[in-house]
Amino acid sequence: MNVSDVHGAIDALSSDENITTACKRLLQQQSFSTQDDIRQRLIDMGYDDVSQSTVSRLLSRLGVAKVPNAYGKKVYCLTVENEPVQVGSSISSQIEFITHNQLVVVVKTHPGGAQLVARLIDIQPHAEILGTVGGNDTVMVAPKDINRIEQCERVVKARLGIPA
Repeated sequence: MNVSDVHGAIDALSSDENITTACKRLLQQQSFSTQDDIRQRLIDMGYDDVSQSTVSRLLSRLGVAKVPNAYGKKVYCLTVENEPVQVGSSISSQIEFITHNQLVVVVKTHPGGAQLVARLIDIQPHAEILGTVGGNDTVMVAPKDINRIEQCERVVKARLGIPA
């Protein structure tokens, strides 16, 4: 194997890691109902020669499943729960406000954003959070203890990248 072959192999490995990262980021930020939608978005991002089988391998590698969204339409969703969630500015930009009423924490999102936000809160259990219910544009977060509602609200804000 000559030097250019080694560099080509390293570039291919690096490119494979980049496309995996890009695919994961897309799935964290948007909803996709078909592999072709994901393939086209990756091509739009500058990844050349992305086939349907490449997308299928990426989805398998990332532990992606197809689940119904708030409208009952099946979309691809990350399911690997032992990795920390990286919340980007695009998620926090989907949130209109976070507040509480001494009983539950309410996260108001742009239309269609509540299911993803609820998933991001639920993906890593926290001692302050009992669970979430996500609708179309509203997430209700039940605290484990209503006497600690403000701590629960702070945890929710931190999970979603919103300054406290």
